[in-house]
Amino acid sequence: MTKEVEGSIMEVVKIVNDIFGYLFYIIHIALFYSSLKICFAKERKGSIKLFFLSLFTNPYTLFIVSVFLTTITTGIIEIIKSGKVMQAGGADYLLTDPGFISVSLLIGSVISVLLIMLISFLVGKSLKAYNRSLVMFVYVMFTVIVVFIDRSTLATEDSGLAIQFVYDINNIVSFAFILFLYFFVIKALSKLTDKKRYINWKLFLISPNIFIVVYFTFDYYTYSFCSVDANAVAQILSYIFFILFIWAFYIIINNIKATDDAIEAQKETKTLSVEVMEALAHTIDAKDEYTRGHSVRVAKYSKMIAEKLGMSQEDCENVYYMALLHDIGKIGVPNSIINSPSKLTDEEYAIIKKHPVTGYDILAEIKSRPDLSTGARWHHDRYDGKGYPDGKAKDEIPFFARIIAVADSYDAMTSNRSYRKYMPQDAVRSEIEKNIGTQFDPDAARCMLSIIDEDINYELHE
Repeated sequence: MTKEVEGSIMEVVKIVNDIFGYLFYIIHIALFYSSLKICFAKERKGSIKLFFLSLFTNPYTLFIVSVFLTTITTGIIEIIKSGKVMQAGGADYLLTDPGFISVSLLIGSVISVLLIMLISFLVGKSLKAYNRSLVMFVYVMFTVIVVFIDRSTLATEDSGLAIQFVYDINNIVSFAFILFLYFFVIKALSKLTDKKRYINWKLFLISPNIFIVVYFTFDYYTYSFCSVDANAVAQILSYIFFILFIWAFYIIINNIKATDDAIEAQKETKTLSVEVMEALAHTIDAKDEYTRGHSVRVAKYSKMIAEKLGMSQEDCENVYYMALLHDIGKIGVPNSIINSPSKLTDEEYAIIKKHPVTGYDILAEIKSRPDLSTGARWHHDRYDGKGYPDGKAKDEIPFFARIIAVADSYDAMTSNRSYRKYMPQDAVRSEIEKNIGTQFDPDAARCMLSIIDEDINYELHE
């Protein structure tokens, strides 16, 4: 091949390189803009602010800025180190001095990462992103692509034809990577950014940031101090690692999404279960025109007592559910007895006293929540052992049932009846205080007294 032909081919290759470079820059910005939009600005369609953010703060621009800052920083360091401004030819020496290059690469990598972290955090704040570490992650992953395509160590004006072709191949690979990143990672990530959730930032940021520093340093050293072949091997290994990165993050993001979906489904099921229990409680209470809303109020008071006792959120919710269904056994009591306008006969009272056992038998059939039957069976057992149906006393009575017993009595006294209006607050307080240690568990009763004292306007009644 003559020098003229080779020169012509070189000119064509360089033109192709330039076209690839500009094309990559345009595609990089377009996909970066689209990534920010689908992940963090979904409600905005064609936001001008978002466009300019992606244009002036995109990783390609920040990478160029970091190179500029690195040049200034390392120059200042060398001036301070030498004590004087470098003489002519000093810059050429520095570019071949391994010690200076090591410092320059280290400083450049750190500056690049810090700049990306700072700007991406500010952009996330500007976009009001729920999780700014995910904005930073998008920036970092697009930065990795920029680092891949920066082949200044390979393609110079004096580079041979083979190296120029390597540069073209690298461009094509970078195009492929940015498309893989967008369609596999960004599209999946967009499903995680529409609500507040805890996501460990270390999972998303540490590994790609380390990759940038290691790749950039290793790439330069293999080319400058080893050989083109060693550099090619380093490139291939880096490409493999990045593909593994994309695959790993695709799996991680989808696993987080699947976990979120499962938690959401669990919450929906829990909400539905509570609504069903509340509906059932209302149905039971409707048997007595004077006890409408009784079970829901008892559940609310029971939860308040549990919270006062410092119980866990789970225990507070459990006592609420038990209290909702504590009177379910009344479903087996005839309406004529429940709504009797006169004093109950011994036979009628004996039937009423069976409702705790009936309720226990009904709720015990719920195999997934056998604890629900606790409140139903023992909410009429007294602390002194004189209650029913089992005559249990003190710690023999499950603690949740002791809480419900106090709440149940409080609501009975603060609800209207056919024969009386709800009792005055001071009378209710006095009655509960008088029965501490006899009818009521001392700890639960004292918490109820505390709740009464805080209810200055006496709002806790029917």
